[in-house]
Amino acid sequence: MWPADRYGLIWRGVALDSGVTEREIREAVRRHTLIPVGRGVYVTRESLGPDPGQALRDRYRLRCVAAAVGTARDCGNVLSHESAAAVLGLGTLRPDLTSIHLTNGRSNGGHRRPHRVIHSGGLRDDEVVEVNGLAVTSISRTAVDVALSVPDFPRALSVMDSALRLGADRGVLLAELTRPRRGVARARRALRHADGRSDNPGESWGRAQMIEAGLPVPELQTRYRLPSGRTAICDYDWDGSVVAEFDGFGKYRREMRKPDQSADDVVIAEKLREDELRALDLHVVRWTTEHLASGQMVPLLRRQLSRFGILPAV
Repeated sequence: MWPADRYGLIWRGVALDSGVTEREIREAVRRHTLIPVGRGVYVTRESLGPDPGQALRDRYRLRCVAAAVGTARDCGNVLSHESAAAVLGLGTLRPDLTSIHLTNGRSNGGHRRPHRVIHSGGLRDDEVVEVNGLAVTSISRTAVDVALSVPDFPRALSVMDSALRLGADRGVLLAELTRPRRGVARARRALRHADGRSDNPGESWGRAQMIEAGLPVPELQTRYRLPSGRTAICDYDWDGSVVAEFDGFGKYRREMRKPDQSADDVVIAEKLREDELRALDLHVVRWTTEHLASGQMVPLLRRQLSRFGILPAV
């Protein structure tokens, strides 16, 4: 029924021209079968992930796409910062999903409006890429922009980890951080510690807390052959003695499970996997997003690392 473009966007004018009435649009919005992502732009509810968090991120990405299609190219603006990250698939930690960010490619003219920020700043040809016909800042430029603008080390580390994971060159990133400017010391520190093996922003967040607390930095994504013959990949590893797992609950979401797998099945599989790791004389530590947000992870990990000789006993 709804005439969508290549990005899944439904433009009010196009819908009306196709025979859809104003009343049908209003009713669909009221019933939440159509979700607004801009002025006169909608997407279907089915185009957003079933998990509330993923649906929020999907809606923000589509808001950015709508902005790029509707205005950015006409104004010479390019999607940047968190908006470019959303389109590029660059992982960010606790991003601000309220504002769309664009860079104008000029030394002046930046301004902030409700829900839209225009950044001033030059853009070299190699700092702009095309993603499905949309002009966005490159992975390296986006990571640097985000790392300079976020308020803390964990968020800067998360985006640098993700940039390396997606293939950014560490030397290119470093070259972008040579001149003094606001936030550059934190961004440089994040790049020094960045590791593309970090699998997601939650794992980066945990490692950032370890670094800030002065705890030993673990190896990442180590592989173990289990007694069953399967291979387990552990998020963090200290000397083949203690391994740790960040449980961000993504594995329990419907879209992340196998078709015939329930959330209970995943819990049981995780328990069996952990039992097999312990059978290899590994001590397993687990934490969640709540542990990270509340500051409980560092004391938990410090106790376990002391217990098994990675740190002096306390």
